[in-house]
This record gives sequence, structure tokens and C-alpha cells, in this order.
Amino acid sequence: MSNFRINETHIMVIRKDSATGKLVTDYLPLEFKEQAKLNELKQLSNTAGITGEDMFKATQQKGLGYLLEYYDFCDCVSGSYQCCPAINIKDVKEGFYSNSQAFYRLLESRTTPYCLSKKYKECREDPSIVAYSSRHIGWNSMNFSLNDDLSIAYNTNFGYGYANYFTANLKYKDIDILPYSMWVNYYNANIFQILRYTRTYCISNSEWQPALEFGRDVCNSLVQNPRGFANEWLVGEVRKMVDGLRRIFNNHGSVIAVNESNGSGRELKTKEEIILYKGEKMSGALSFLGKIKEIEKLNVSMESYITSILDMNRQMVPQLQEVIDEYKEKLAELTQIDEQLLEEISPIKSLVDNHINECAANFVGDTSYSSRREAEKIMSEVSIVFMEANEQLKDLEEKESRLSNKIYNMRRVVNTLSGYVETIESCMDKEYAKAA
Repeated sequence: MSNFRINETHIMVIRKDSATGKLVTDYLPLEFKEQAKLNELKQLSNTAGITGEDMFKATQQKGLGYLLEYYDFCDCVSGSYQCCPAINIKDVKEGFYSNSQAFYRLLESRTTPYCLSKKYKECREDPSIVAYSSRHIGWNSMNFSLNDDLSIAYNTNFGYGYANYFTANLKYKDIDILPYSMWVNYYNANIFQILRYTRTYCISNSEWQPALEFGRDVCNSLVQNPRGFANEWLVGEVRKMVDGLRRIFNNHGSVIAVNESNGSGRELKTKEEIILYKGEKMSGALSFLGKIKEIEKLNVSMESYITSILDMNRQMVPQLQEVIDEYKEKLAELTQIDEQLLEEISPIKSLVDNHINECAANFVGDTSYSSRREAEKIMSEVSIVFMEANEQLKDLEEKESRLSNKIYNMRRVVNTLSGYVETIESCMDKEYAKAA
């Protein structure tokens, strides 16, 4: 594979081995069979007096006009504003391609899109190939049946900058195989991604290798152990999540959380950090109940796991409410202190501002920001009363700013924890209403 570049020199595929029945990965070369004609055009582009228009006509005459057609191709999958539009004679006359050598470089760059488009068609027509890599631009979902029970969808949005994504979603008998354990194993795990995707990948052509190998390996594990498949990939993932939730719930000391981006550990020590983490993980787990219940379509009981999630959340509410009440009491005290500080600041600020404005207007010439700063400097040099009042004002404003930030953060915690409580209680009402 060292000399192969996926979607550049080769397309990567998953194919069924007729001898073993297993899935294997393979690499099919992207061959441009009319390279000799292209070489002739290169030679022509270096001829004195040849224009882009001449090159356009020669391209058509040699039967290579298809290189100028539109292709669903993303040149830089991680980039933005990507396209491979059709090129006509008007574009050549008016654009950059009026230069013969620039036109040739355009032709050369289009051999890969052309070869890929042909290879896609060959893959679709080959019954042994069950999945393949692509370089489509924009939103695209490629759904492949790996066998009668297992399918995989590769979802991409290449060439759209910050909106780029590359994911894989496995389904077993139309039931999503989801990475539930990620919710407890990663500090910054995303509920939305877990509920929609089995795996996510970086935006790179080389990422097709782990993406396709993942589909191959999961399918082969199903063939090798069909009875244990659901337990490993469906029930097993739920079990890992519930075990992780239980560890988090029962841990009253520091909590070690994993950073999703680099796998490093993060130790949560403060009461605030721990309760926020517990609240997020417990209440967030309720979002997975609908998907977990779908597993029961396989005649597998998930009741014990669902009950555990509900019980831990029910017991979590008093812990969350205790911190909410404690913070609300502190907020009332701090808010009162802040209001008193603002009352103390107001007359001093009026005094300072009046002196600065007067000095700026009469001695500096205007009341712009820079002039006010110059006036402040002048007043501090000529008036001890002003200097002392200004220093007092700055000390009080700094004190009030620190207090205001503390109030803001405490309100954020209260609002966040209250949201967790609301989520839990709403879910409890629905679940117990169903049971009744």
C-alpha cells in the first residue's frame, strides 16, 4: 500500500472472496488509457504561437473532449469552494485557459476525475465489490449491503470547509450499531454524533482505508460468530455505557475523564466540575433510550439496562437540586453585594468622568477615546483629589468585575444543572406514563 494513494492512484474497495466467503479489501488502479494522446497535446502546448483556443480544438479532434465535461469530483476534500465544472470555448477565450500551457495543465488535472468516474461505474457493475471509496463533492451518502443482515453507509461532505464531515453508520437488521460506550469514555463526547454515526473520520482520502477496513472486519466477525454478534456490537456497547455510568455515579471523589481529541486524562476535582460532569452524563444517557429499545427487536431483553439508566437518573436529581439550591442562596448574597458596589461606584465614576470630559474638551480639543486618555493623564498630574478618586474607581470597578464574572459563572452552573433536572424529570414522566 506504500506506493498507493487512495483516490489518486487507486480506488479502494471491499470485495467478497468467492473461495472463503469473507470480505477482503483491494486496490484497483486508476489508469488513463489515452496517455499517448495527452502527451501529444503536451507537446503541442509547448509550440510557439499555440493558443488555448487551438488546444481546445485539438482536444476535441483527438477525441479527448470528455476531459472537459463536468465531474462530480472534489480536488481537495478538506478544502472549500471545490468544483470540477464543464469547460467550453467561451471559458477558454475569456479566462485563464487562453494560455496553451495553462490549458494543458487543466486537461492533465482532469484525468483523475475521469478515471474515478469510470471506476465508480465498474465497481457498481462488479457483483463481487460491495463497497468502494469515493471523492464526490458535497453531501453524499453511499449505502452498501455487506451481506443480507449488515449494511454500512459512508456519509461525506467533502469540499465544504468547516461543514466537512466523513462518517460511517452500520446497521444490523435495520438496527443502528452505535458507539454508546463513547458517551462515558470521552469527556467531550457528542450526543448527536453518537446517535447518528458508528464511526467518524478525519477529512482525508487516506481515511478511506480505516473506514473500509472497519466495514470489512465487522462483517467478517458477523460471519464468524453470528450468535455472538449482537451481544458484542449492540448489547455489549450498551453494557459498557451503563457500567461507565455506574462508575461515574458511585464516584464521590475526583473523576478521571478522557479528552476526546487526544485521549489524555482530565481529573475533575472540584464539587462544581464533578456535579456538572455527572449531570451531563446521567441526563445525556436518557437520549439513547429510544435506540436501546430498538435492540429488543432482536428478541434481546434490554430492560435491566434501561432500568439502571432510569434509576441512576432518578437518584441524581436530589444531588443536582442540592447544588442548585446552594448556588441560588449564594447568588442572592453576591447579587446584593454587587448592587451595593455599583451604588458606591456611581458617584465616583460621575466625578471622574466629568473632570475627564471637561479637561478633554477645554485643553485637549475633543472627547474621543484617545483624547480622554490624555485628559485622564493630565488630571492625575494636576489634581491629587482626582488621582485618588480615579484610583479608587479603578479598584472598585476591578472588584465589581471579578464579582460579576463569579455571578455569571454561578448562574451558568444553576441554569445548566436545572436543565439536567428538567431533562430527567421530563423523561421520567414519559417513561412511567408508558408503564402505567
